[in-house]
Amino acid sequence: MIIVTGSAIAREGADAQMQAVSLEHVLRSRTEPGCISHEVSRDVEQPNRFVFVERWADMAALQMHFRVEASRQFAKSLAQLSDGKLEMTVYQADATN
Repeated sequence: MIIVTGSAIAREGADAQMQAVSLEHVLRSRTEPGCISHEVSRDVEQPNRFVFVERWADMAALQMHFRVEASRQFAKSLAQLSDGKLEMTVYQADATN
C-alpha cells in the first residue's frame, strides 16, 4: 500500500476557496482505480492549514492519479491559493492487524 500525506496553508482570504477545491479533488480522487481512501482535514491548531491523507493500492495507481488532468489542475490551484510551500510525502507501507 502507498500512503501519501501532504499539507498546504491557505493565504489570507483564500480559506474557503482552498476548502472547496480540496473537497472537490478528494471526492473525485476517491472514484479512481486503486484509491483506498482520500481525505482532507483542517488543522485545529492552525485552521488555515489543510492536511491530506491518501491511501493507494500501489505505486502504479498513485502515478496514474498524478497523470489525471484534474489532479494536475488541482495542484496548480492549491499552489495559487497557498501562502508558502506545499508539502507532500509518499510512503510504502504494509498493513498489520
